[in-house]
Amino acid sequence: MDYEISAKERRSARGAARAAAAQRAFFPSSRPVEVLETYFGADGRPVKRKSIGAARVARRYDERGNKVEEAYFSADGKPTLRKGLGVARIAWRYDERGRQIDAFFFDAEGEPINKGAAARDRALEDA
Repeated sequence: MDYEISAKERRSARGAARAAAAQRAFFPSSRPVEVLETYFGADGRPVKRKSIGAARVARRYDERGNKVEEAYFSADGKPTLRKGLGVARIAWRYDERGRQIDAFFFDAEGEPINKGAAARDRALEDA
């Protein structure tokens, strides 16, 4: 079967293909994503959010959209401990099906911390 495509339809199809390619370049789905959340005071300067004890939270997600890391920082950008958990960074690990299988904790110097099963379970629920 032969189909005739008008010049207008060809231009429209090429335009749609270019738009899709531009969107993939701007919103890459196969790459990790990093999100930085900063809390500001009325004066426009970073301030500590009382509920977490940090002024900045950096989150990293893998290509599947799984949160793989969350780190906490003070207003001056230095690692700080999250209120209620006492860790500066949490890293999650997933199996090949995308299920959370473990959580790891680190102090403000980047050293691993053993927080126990209850903190691990809570971190797995929060991811």
